[in-house]
Amino acid sequence: MIEQFEDFVFDDKKSVIRKNGNEFKLTKTQNKLLAYFVANPHVITSKQELMEKVWGRVVTENSVDQMVSILRNFIESDVSKPQKIITHYGQGLSFEGKRIEQDLTKQKAVTQKSQNKALRLGLLLLPLLVFLLWWLVNNKESVTKTPNKAEVSEIRDRKLLILPMTFSDDSIDAIDKKGMKSLLKTTYNNLESEGDLIFDETSFTTQQAVEKHWKIEDELIVLRSNVVKNGDIYEATIELSNGINYQEKTVLSASSLDELVNKQAHVISEIQHLESVDKNPVDALYIKALGLHKSGNLKQAKALLEQLLSQKEDYYQARLLLVDVLISLKQYDEALAQLNALKATNAYKKVTTEIELKLAELKLIKNQYQQVIDDLKNYQAHNLNISEIKKAKIQLLIGQAFAAMGNQKNAMKAFKQAIANVDELINPSIYAQSYYGQARVLSASANDNKVFALYSKAYDYAKSAADIQQQVLALNEMAQNKLLQNQWEESVSLTKKAIQVMELTDNKEQIAKGLSTLVTILNLRGQLSEAREVNQRLGEIAENLNSDNLRLYFLHFDAILAMNRYDFSYAQEQIDKQLTIAKKIKNYSMILNNGFIQLELLLLEKDIKNFKAAWDERSALIKEKGFERFQVYMDLFLGRYYKQLHEDKKAIEILTKVSEQVKNQNDMKVFTDAQNQLAEVYLRSDPKKSLEILNGLEQYNPHPNPYLDLKAAALHKLGKNIEALSVLNKAKLIYHEGWTAQN
Repeated sequence: MIEQFEDFVFDDKKSVIRKNGNEFKLTKTQNKLLAYFVANPHVITSKQELMEKVWGRVVTENSVDQMVSILRNFIESDVSKPQKIITHYGQGLSFEGKRIEQDLTKQKAVTQKSQNKALRLGLLLLPLLVFLLWWLVNNKESVTKTPNKAEVSEIRDRKLLILPMTFSDDSIDAIDKKGMKSLLKTTYNNLESEGDLIFDETSFTTQQAVEKHWKIEDELIVLRSNVVKNGDIYEATIELSNGINYQEKTVLSASSLDELVNKQAHVISEIQHLESVDKNPVDALYIKALGLHKSGNLKQAKALLEQLLSQKEDYYQARLLLVDVLISLKQYDEALAQLNALKATNAYKKVTTEIELKLAELKLIKNQYQQVIDDLKNYQAHNLNISEIKKAKIQLLIGQAFAAMGNQKNAMKAFKQAIANVDELINPSIYAQSYYGQARVLSASANDNKVFALYSKAYDYAKSAADIQQQVLALNEMAQNKLLQNQWEESVSLTKKAIQVMELTDNKEQIAKGLSTLVTILNLRGQLSEAREVNQRLGEIAENLNSDNLRLYFLHFDAILAMNRYDFSYAQEQIDKQLTIAKKIKNYSMILNNGFIQLELLLLEKDIKNFKAAWDERSALIKEKGFERFQVYMDLFLGRYYKQLHEDKKAIEILTKVSEQVKNQNDMKVFTDAQNQLAEVYLRSDPKKSLEILNGLEQYNPHPNPYLDLKAAALHKLGKNIEALSVLNKAKLIYHEGWTAQN
């Protein structure tokens, strides 16, 4: 039916709006929403009811708002003051457009006349169409078949979803495959037009894509490509489909992978009227570097990119990738130099926002939080036409800056704003980062199930986006959350799951970090045998990669595990090896760490004679290297030293001071350790005070009290033997091998 309103016409059968001589093609959902409004004028409808009537299921309110905003752009004279689709705050929306009655007889006559004219024109063009068909059949040598104008017209106003590239030939290098799979996404998402193309990295068939994105069904055009190598020729079969009745295949042939991907990018650009990367053709070295980057081979990726840029210094895609590699390698000054070089080129116009985002990322790393906020807000104020995804990325960085400054209210506001105008199904990565940021903000004041639920959402969205790095971040935080709630089994399970996800990338360094986290938890839990097995694997990776930094972590855990089984001589050997390597590579934080475990060993051995000299030496190093904030940990060791000397008054004074200091810093783990030591001192003279301290720790619960046997001793001294026995049994259940070794 054709509906005439005061300044626009709505044709729901053709799914178009005509206004001021312009015609706007509507998607299926847009057409359905406007048709519902038109059929129910002056009726206030809630968003929930619109979801039911139009979408047929629950969607986010953002999805409803976005669809309404699009319709307003088509039909309103002033979108800032809508007169046709009105929002009634707290109630819903209503359609107030003024319908104009039409002379249907006249309208039908005009329509019939147009159809007759079209028929005559079609008969005249028939011979030409026959010739064109003959020409296409007899000219198969054309390497690239680009969709014709009718096909392009049919899909160019719709979203194009690109599925991961698949390969039917094992002879293609694995690194090249990784590079090719992420190439188009990297290329197009760096541009200011980010969002014009949708990339789905988890669906591998058209059917999977349609089922996943079913709410937009035939409005979505799916592009699949499969690559095979025939001799020296690479071929890509590109299939376009809406999953229902439209299908177009194009076969591209090339003598190299870079030529093949350039042709594919050209086809995509023609379909969507985007800037073609043909103007900046992809190089084979860039594909290789991209694959190395995805595999975690950062140094090799850097070398290739530097080689490429020495030949093509205006290759902005390669320079942007080099910036990412340098940031991952923590070579921040070099990354800044590359960004400044980009700003001085013509490429700055194409990737302005991406450059500004990376500059802000570097400022975040350098703790220039207010500068990040001011720069990004100023940039957005002067660049209102950037894509919604770029705006979302800006809000995510602003949220991180506010969170780092302790401004939790504005941080939460920015993280929520990041997903206000982007679709969750199309942009799951943005949602993953937003919920992760929200969880981080909330965790500063709570550590409950609400925090875990936000991290869990972040993980689910990251999984939907195939964002492995974000999945690992979320899983690690979920594991930490469960650890702080004393849910050890869940914490261990989540940490193992994070390692499994890391293994998908084959990034050995990242896997090693995950193993380090797992060893820490297993050690605290007293699962010493499994901790040793995990640490052994960490050591093997360190040797395979010939990484001194990873060897330091392996030796650290190896020494601690040896101390837990009271193998003090072996622990000392590992501590000495760690110190030698840390000094060789000038890793001062590990030298500091080595001092802590050395002092721990001396206290366990009750080597009072050598302890104070070692403590003085390590304290001097802390001051020399500017690590004064770690002095409180040294003071905790000193309090324990005086406890062993039975100088209780001095021990109580130091341990009380440490407790107050770390509590103010919200370091609950060290606070718990200091309070336990204090309770042990009081046990000698005042068991009631000792028990009072231990009971007071239960509200913090950073992990199960490692001194449950101490609590049992206090209860025993107070004559509460049955309760003391119950506590000891609890300790045995919680601490496994760790309890056995200590008791």
